[in-house]
This record gives sequence, C-alpha cells and structure tokens, in this order.
Amino acid sequence: MAYSLQLTSITNSSNPPKNEISNGLLEQSKEIVFNQSSSKLSNNVAMTNSGIPIVVGIVTTNGTQVSGFGNISSSNNTQVDGDTVFDIASIAKTFVTIILADMVKQGLVSLDDPIEKYLPTGNVTVPSYDGHKITLEDLATHTSGLPDFPVGWIRNHSYTTQQVYDFISNTTLSSEPGTKANYSDIGMGLLGHILSLRTGVSCEQLVKDRILNVLAMDSTAMRMNASGISVPDDIKSRFATGHIAGKEVNLEFIPETIQSAGAMYSTTNDMLKYLSANMGLIKTKINDAMQETHLIRHSFGQSTNYKSLKDYIGLGWTVTTDFGKEVIWHTGSIDGYTSIIGFNPSTQIGLVILCGCHYSDFSPQEMIDLAIPFLLDYNNQKSEIHCD
Repeated sequence: MAYSLQLTSITNSSNPPKNEISNGLLEQSKEIVFNQSSSKLSNNVAMTNSGIPIVVGIVTTNGTQVSGFGNISSSNNTQVDGDTVFDIASIAKTFVTIILADMVKQGLVSLDDPIEKYLPTGNVTVPSYDGHKITLEDLATHTSGLPDFPVGWIRNHSYTTQQVYDFISNTTLSSEPGTKANYSDIGMGLLGHILSLRTGVSCEQLVKDRILNVLAMDSTAMRMNASGISVPDDIKSRFATGHIAGKEVNLEFIPETIQSAGAMYSTTNDMLKYLSANMGLIKTKINDAMQETHLIRHSFGQSTNYKSLKDYIGLGWTVTTDFGKEVIWHTGSIDGYTSIIGFNPSTQIGLVILCGCHYSDFSPQEMIDLAIPFLLDYNNQKSEIHCD
C-alpha cells in the first residue's frame, strides 16, 4: 500500500483542521489493520473505539501532531493518546547504536575493535570467518555474519548469559564480517551486552543515563530483568495491550543479556522527542553521536516497491534514498506490537506509528510502504503545513 493522503488539500487550506496530517495517516493505518477482505483479524474485531490501539505522531519545525484510535485494553477503556505506552521492540536497536557512537566519541571503544576483546574468553568462543573477526561496527551494521537468531533458539524463553554465550559459540557465520548486511537480532543484542560489560553498567541504565535522561523521555525504558518482564506500576496503567489476530496477548520476554535487540517500551510523545533530537531540531550533548549513526556504511537491499529507492545501513538505522532525497528509519515488531519511526533530514519531518497489533496484522512492510513515500513526498510542503 502506498501513501495516498493528498497533501495539496491540506496546504491549500489557510486554516487546516487540527491534526489533519496525523489523522489522515491514522485512517490509513486503521484501513490496513481492519481490512476485513484480507481476513487477517478475528471476526470479533470490529472497527470501533474499543478495537486495536494505534497512535500516529508527526513532528516538523512547526511542532507536533498526535492522533490515536482505540482503548488501552478491553478492561481499560481509556482512549489511547500520545502518552500511551507501547512496546517498541527493535527500535531499541537505534538507542544502543547511539550509545556505541557516543562511547566511540569518548574513546571508550573503537568501531573496529574485535568483539572478543570485550567478552569473557573462558565463557564464550566468538566465531570467525576464514580468520576474519567480528567487530563492533559489524554488529551495529548487521554485517557480522551472525544469523537473526542461532539454530535452536526459542523465542519468549528465559536464557542465562552463559546459555546465550553457548549459542554464539556454536554458531557458524554465513559470510565474512563486514561484507554483507543481514539483519541479526542476536548480533545487536550482543552489542548492547558488550557495551554494558565495557562500562560496568547495565544496558538499561546506559540507555537511561545517556539518552532518556538527556531528552526527558520519562515514559521510555528497557523492560527486562534476569528472569522476567519489569514494568513500573505507573507505566502499567498506560500500557496498551498487544494483539495477535485481534486477541489480547502478554508481553514477549527477551533474555536480559540481549535486551537491546528489542526489549523496550515508549510513548508517541517520547518518540517525537527522540526524533526531534535525531533530526537536529533540538540541540543536546548527544547530537554528534546521533548524527554519526545516520551515515551510510553498507548497502542493505531494497525494502520498498519503488525501484528508484535503495536501502543502506548506518549504525542501526536504515537509510532509504533515491540518491537525491533520503529517509532514515527503523521498524519494531514483536508479539502483539508493531511500530515504525522515521524522518526526512532535508524537509525535517518525522513520523511515529505505534500499534498494539501483531506484525501479521500490520506488517513492517506495510508500515514501510506507508511511511517512506509520505516522508519523501512531504518535500516542499513543510512551510505550508501547520502543526499544533
């Protein structure tokens, strides 16, 4: 599905209705999720305000817009909004790569450091490929040669640190590190773990100290402890329930050792702060580290249906470009939730979509096909569209 909201109808209006852009994207998101002809959802899911929760947020140089649909859960009929909490899954990867870039800037690590330098040699044997070792940059750019998850890995299962090490030790690399980008959850999870070992601080605390506190993202955090999911009581009341085929599900567990691969929650308002910082709309001490993560480092294929657009990988972020314009983005998918954040650095517009639905109901590809054209087509519109 391609983006089809008519920007001209908005920009030609001298007084556009409140949140018209985010409302339009919300309607398109709802159309995808509740497309009855696709038979994706259970028959008992109706397109009512008690249905699957979705929130859309927009940020430009003129401000923000937020639109929400649905309730927090079947037992909590509070309407979702910019302060509603969702699992953001793999968007967490962009946080850990910003921390990596910040630590490089401080001289604590180097991108070309082999990862075995930071892992306990008596507990784990890091695989190599014809003598070529995995580096920190390889983990951050999905070019380590590691699989998405090792053979035998069971999702939603509690693994000890040593068990995770054992999986890695018994994994064969698919390609020479640094040569080919293939998405790897275990690789990015390992990166966060290594940065934690290097600093002697938990990954959760690193994210909090180096990013969340800087941006006052008070409703964002990692959600793992050693053996279970940890969510503060004040967050639980605002946490939108996830769905699979229209049925409510519990949060998926990710082992603490690799929580940086996707064990994170946030709100649309917090994500708009995060996008504002990445876009350079606000100036902070981590701006340089953020900008470093946006730089293209490897080819990453093609995620859209537009042949002129190619994907590249920075540190964690995907960069989609037609070699004239670019969009920098990341999706998140986990049991019960799917999401996307992205921005156009030239036109300075950012987009957040958080949905309490499974990726089979609103797939990353559908989110990409909605978000990328929108962010590209916004060119030359920014001065005429007014946000609240």
